[in-house]
Amino acid sequence: QMSSAGLRVCDYDTGAGPLENVDPVPAEGCQPRPYDAPGVDFMIGGLKGQATQDISASWFGGYLFDAGACGLGGGQDERLSVYFPEVTVLAYFLSQSHPFPQLRQPAWFLGARNFFKTLDGTARFDSSMELVDVPLDNDLVEVPLAGATYKISSSRPFVVFMSESQAFFEESMVNLHLARRNRLPAQRDMGTGKWSFEKQVRAWYRSMALTSYDEDVQPALTSLVSSLGAGPWLAGLWWGDSQLGFLSVWLGQALAATTWNAPLPLDYYVYSDFTENPGNQCYVLPGAACEECIRRCADPDPPKSAYWMPDNAYFQWRPCVPDKSVCGAKGISDIVAAYGSGSVMDLWQAIESKVKDGPISSNVFDILLS
Repeated sequence: QMSSAGLRVCDYDTGAGPLENVDPVPAEGCQPRPYDAPGVDFMIGGLKGQATQDISASWFGGYLFDAGACGLGGGQDERLSVYFPEVTVLAYFLSQSHPFPQLRQPAWFLGARNFFKTLDGTARFDSSMELVDVPLDNDLVEVPLAGATYKISSSRPFVVFMSESQAFFEESMVNLHLARRNRLPAQRDMGTGKWSFEKQVRAWYRSMALTSYDEDVQPALTSLVSSLGAGPWLAGLWWGDSQLGFLSVWLGQALAATTWNAPLPLDYYVYSDFTENPGNQCYVLPGAACEECIRRCADPDPPKSAYWMPDNAYFQWRPCVPDKSVCGAKGISDIVAAYGSGSVMDLWQAIESKVKDGPISSNVFDILLS
């Protein structure tokens, strides 16, 4: 059932407010950002037991170590690597690649801590690198692992995995502008190919199913992880459709959560200007809310330090998606109202049958609910 996903949504900075038909992320983990400072989201952290989902490439760590630079930059993955140095060190020493240290994904990191204050999903405020009071032993809990018991930090479970969509089209200016507006036909592959929609659901399920990991580590995961925080997975720098990204996350989590011994809510965060592909996630909102979200992204534009994109992805050298005409009539609330109490199969079959034949000029949500 779709209800197994335990979907909760946080409007971080779009101005849409609480969404109808959807439970909100608890206040400890969702505090919308003011104009000039970060709030609280899944990257800042605040909700006990909430895992931080890192949108990686096919390997984790390579774009940090092989860039020839040390510092902030790149996408969400590289930024989190700087803010969670223990994760980066572990990836370095457990490297499975040559010549650059990289770790295969998916991977969980337990006991890691965020050493700095200001990295939220927008990355607008991360340049200051303000240290936090890193817990040393006051957050330790006893965790069963491989037949023994260890004390492990419970601060910030960290999980790394990617969508199966890296380099699925030629990144020309025409293609990137279409993709950033959810209008590239290749984004809506409903077949069985390498980058099809079913492969995205599979990627989320494989990474989040407890049964994907050795039985010896499963008790440690269930002891420390009580929810999962995520942003626009699939629709960041791999340029997927943000509406299909949400649907693949929701479906994948509904399937994966049933493998855990207790509910594992999906905390989905919506941004006007996520650090990857700023403005594109606005399209998961309907009508006027979508238009206001797009306006906020560019008021003001994110600073250059807050994102990275290839030159072909800019719109007249500005980072935010500007096209309000793409905003559709339906949003997340409408999709949840229509399918939230039904089965995974009902939604999955509706997506594959309707979207396959739907016009590229219409949004996925609108096609599903037409």
